[in-house]
Amino acid sequence: MTSLSPIATKVAELRRVFDQERAAPSSPGAQEQAENLLAIRVSRDAYAIKVSEISGLATGRKIVAFPSPISELLGMASIRGALVPVYSLAELLGYSAEAGQVRWLALCGTGEPFALAFSDFEGYVRVPRAHLYSAGQKAATRTFVTHVARATSVVRAVVSIPLIREAIQERCGNSSVPKER
Repeated sequence: MTSLSPIATKVAELRRVFDQERAAPSSPGAQEQAENLLAIRVSRDAYAIKVSEISGLATGRKIVAFPSPISELLGMASIRGALVPVYSLAELLGYSAEAGQVRWLALCGTGEPFALAFSDFEGYVRVPRAHLYSAGQKAATRTFVTHVARATSVVRAVVSIPLIREAIQERCGNSSVPKER
């Protein structure tokens, strides 16, 4: 039997938990009392993404870059048989481009999907809703953070995928080149 790489092991574990959470019937009260999160790091800072706001997680995808006026757009990648625009989560959150390669892509949406690229995936956490707090006043670098979550001994900023989608759609609409007459 061959052993899996650490990344392949994490992907398999996450796929199992993700599928189990989506397939298992839950009691009405249990779902309301906890939030399922992906624990990630962006430029060494602890963040989380709500599992309910993404449609999947991919790794090892080739991102094909092309010229764009949108600096956060890294390029396109093939995910689940479709070409999907890939954006740098680090840059969207106000960081400079992450050093090293981005290894993980969080697939967001199904109708007009896009992916958020980040370098460090730490695992899946289930947080009681009582440990999910409103982020309060937003700083410029925390535009897409609406909550913070306390998971074990780590406090994580929870990224809002709907707010990121809204900002991307706005940027794409405003970045079009006017047609010549």
